[in-house]
Amino acid sequence: MLHKITLVIFLTMIYLGAISQEITGFVKDKKNNEPIPFSNVWIKGTTTGTMSDLNGEFKLKLSQKDTLCVSTVGYLKEEIPAKTITNNPLTVFMKEEIQEINEVTVKPEVSRAKVLLKKILERKKENRENILKTSDYKTFARTAVYVAIDSTSKVNRIISNMDEVTMKLDGQSLRFSPIYLAELGEKSVNGKDSVVYDRKDGIFPKLNQTIESLILLNVVIDLDFYKDQINILGRGMTSPLSNSAQLHYDFYLNDSTYINDTKYFSFSFTPKNKYNPLFTGRFTVEDSTFALTRIFAYVQKEANINFVNGFKANVNYSKTDKDKWFYSDQEISLNMALTLNKDTASKYGSQRFDEISSGNWLVTKTTKYSTSKQLDAVKPRNWKNQPEFASTNHLDEGTYMRVDKLKENSVVKGIDAIGGMVLTSYVDVGKIEIGPVFDIYSTNAIEGQRFSLPLRTGEKMFEHFTVGGFLGYGTKSNELKFGANMAYQPLDKDKFIFRANYSNDYNLVSQDKYLRFIKKNPNTRGNGNFIAALTSREKNPYLKEEKSFNFIFEYNANENINVEISPYFLHNIETPDVHFTRSNMDYHTYNNYGVLFNTRLAFGQYYDKYYFTRVYYIDETPVINLSMDLGQVNLPDNDANNFGLYAQFHGSIVGRVNMGLTFMRYMLNGGYLFGDAPYDLLDQPVGSMSLGYAKYRFNLLHHAAFAHNLYTNFHWDFNGGGILLNRIPLIRSLKLREIVSLKSHYGKLTSAYKPVFELPGYYTTEMSTPYTEIGFGLTNIFKVLRVEYVHQLGGTYATADFADKNGIFFRAEMSF
Repeated sequence: MLHKITLVIFLTMIYLGAISQEITGFVKDKKNNEPIPFSNVWIKGTTTGTMSDLNGEFKLKLSQKDTLCVSTVGYLKEEIPAKTITNNPLTVFMKEEIQEINEVTVKPEVSRAKVLLKKILERKKENRENILKTSDYKTFARTAVYVAIDSTSKVNRIISNMDEVTMKLDGQSLRFSPIYLAELGEKSVNGKDSVVYDRKDGIFPKLNQTIESLILLNVVIDLDFYKDQINILGRGMTSPLSNSAQLHYDFYLNDSTYINDTKYFSFSFTPKNKYNPLFTGRFTVEDSTFALTRIFAYVQKEANINFVNGFKANVNYSKTDKDKWFYSDQEISLNMALTLNKDTASKYGSQRFDEISSGNWLVTKTTKYSTSKQLDAVKPRNWKNQPEFASTNHLDEGTYMRVDKLKENSVVKGIDAIGGMVLTSYVDVGKIEIGPVFDIYSTNAIEGQRFSLPLRTGEKMFEHFTVGGFLGYGTKSNELKFGANMAYQPLDKDKFIFRANYSNDYNLVSQDKYLRFIKKNPNTRGNGNFIAALTSREKNPYLKEEKSFNFIFEYNANENINVEISPYFLHNIETPDVHFTRSNMDYHTYNNYGVLFNTRLAFGQYYDKYYFTRVYYIDETPVINLSMDLGQVNLPDNDANNFGLYAQFHGSIVGRVNMGLTFMRYMLNGGYLFGDAPYDLLDQPVGSMSLGYAKYRFNLLHHAAFAHNLYTNFHWDFNGGGILLNRIPLIRSLKLREIVSLKSHYGKLTSAYKPVFELPGYYTTEMSTPYTEIGFGLTNIFKVLRVEYVHQLGGTYATADFADKNGIFFRAEMSF
């Protein structure tokens, strides 16, 4: 009996000694009681540690057998056995280290940091190459998005089974509902990556791809601090290890320490200008190689990034069997507030992520790396249970079950339906989908207010086939318009898609048929967006009636190349303001037919795959479209051979450039039309004559302005990212962003264009200088609104009857 009691006592002592407790502490100067920021705090004999923040605060998990060590430049090191710690929070008082030589006080040499930084940069290329040369390894990534919920709030009326579908997280009083979960196992062999395990789920099935694209692609990225710039949150942030880092950051050598006879240096870094979106944090390097062994970084409050309450990242490195430093794990955490511009965090620094209010979104991703050969014998679905991939961010089956239960909630289904409508332009009502929603309402001078009911069969009816159409009615014309369409995907993947469309409808003469290759769902009936539709001061009269048929063959070669071939036939009918006159003879109708070719070069740009649609996101990867339209015109009383062929070559490039705090977006196109062609094929830059700011149209031009066969258009806007406004008190809290835009058109009508019809008098063909609009404004108003003052640049067209001199315009847009 005695030996059993002895065994129990012995095991209890071992257990208590192994229990970890989280210690919160403050590092302060013993003489003046002032906090000491960026102090190095670690567990003796290990590389596990942290650093005190700007307030001298730190958090660290200790077991009873551990010894807490604290050191910083200019002070004596403190060692505190964990078993002697009785206060939590703990205050560690540091004694200043002073050497007296002939009554002169000498403190540690500050310039030592610069000498060591120079060595780090000298070895940076070599150390990064060692990581890139590691070609045989495995990774397991866990990504989770949670929303914080106050269980005492009215949300209980929406979610009746709150305790079943939410969970508690360590150290938080709120409950958390899973929004999106993902686990990804990848294997790299000889530098080639392959996905071996992929599981993802979310409470919003129609929004999962968007959450993944707009949030995770901007936030959950590869943290390679050896690169000069890290693209994150829509910004290009300068790395603290960039070649120009000392222009942007202040560096401090905190300490040097020995672990297993190896010397390590610990640095901290802060932005020289706290209002710039840069990192604050610390890193440790090995003395012999000057390679990173760990780095911790966060973004301070003053960076003023939209939606972001807190961001932190942690990267640890370990040595491979070849004695080279490689990734051990990466962890990224983001605290987002999607409501209006109230910043919910009361503390700033690395702990801002942990200051959570109801409604905040928490985005986390943990990626574990392993070069262990033992994993070759383990099935990828079981990797997450192996010690090599153990993580505190473990996604168990209970978490996935909560997602399944939330998906059945009626309110969640409603939110998903609305979100799906915004993203795909279709409303899912079961086996039938209504849309595109942009076609439901528009205005023009012929039909007045145009109401349409567009429909198609949905994925719940046919996975690889859809058929639909539309029925439209104009309140002024009192006539019905209609159309039909179908699409078929013969394979499981969208490598080949066949489409056919027929319509009897009105379409703009100024319609840009190439716009659909760069802009999703371009409105062809008269208004650029909903704001334009509601605020148009003059309805567009320049529409023609069309009976059209086209067949589209689409080939997606890979993620880089898309090819589209589209034979078409158009029966064109004149309207009160659009006439077809040739040799003093008016033609009520004419036909033209041809083939439109387009090649899209995306260079690996990321996209989302929806039902028969790819949605591409503009990023720093430029996207090029090259098009050719080849056709012929046929008049009712003439043989088709009387007219030769017409051909139009058109090209465009669209993209974005990140420049640290700021970024710019651009679209440049140009083309050349020659041969016997109708005037509606000419390039016709126009505006909407409304308060709606146009992205790829002009703002001050009227419904008819220029008409050219040789042409170019340039659309550019610059987002200042708060570079000026972020420095103005009070204004800073609104998180407004400066906007500058430029739109320009230049063209001419050359003799290579052989007009089939006379050009109407409301067009202008002569240009002595380019037509240019410049705009200045603000965006991120209430997080969703852009307001801009636009003015004609130069006086050449200031008095023209086809353009306004200036105006104020509005647009809905969101960005970080």
